[in-house]
Amino acid sequence: MADDALQFGREILHDEARALDALAERLDGSFEEAVKLILGCGGKLIVSGLGKSGHVARKIAATFASTGTTATFLHLAEAIHGDLGMAAKGDVAILISQSGETAELEPVIDHFQRVGIAIVAITGNGGSMLADAAAAPLVLPHWPEVGPESVAPTTSTTMTLALGDALAMTVMRQKGFTRTDFGRLH
Repeated sequence: MADDALQFGREILHDEARALDALAERLDGSFEEAVKLILGCGGKLIVSGLGKSGHVARKIAATFASTGTTATFLHLAEAIHGDLGMAAKGDVAILISQSGETAELEPVIDHFQRVGIAIVAITGNGGSMLADAAAAPLVLPHWPEVGPESVAPTTSTTMTLALGDALAMTVMRQKGFTRTDFGRLH
């Protein structure tokens, strides 16, 4: 039984590693555009998602904040109940949604477009409302979620988290943010 669990755990990690390799190979000019938008942000970076995507968004916002980019997390459900007031012209938003079609996204996208907030999308659906609205659509490769029955968001959240790290570390490098700068924030 223990050997079976160990082998299964290794298979899960190897499959997610292959998904990350596929994601790395898929990066294109949209990644460069996302970096350019974030570097040119005159306000704050707003990172938003719902459910598991929201948990990942919160971590991505924290990584940006600790590496020299003013960033905040905006919960999509709270956004449409008054928290859109934190978003202003000059901000840039990273909106995360696997389907890119959730009901909560539409009013947020409409508001961001009306105010003039550039959108970076992280989605698994390149034909979605979110991808279409984005100045920089970052589309995850189709990859089955790992685990029994492939029902829990696993591989998609791993890819999203890694993509957020790649964005944050690229922006950090482009800004020349150093270990000393990092130490001042911690």
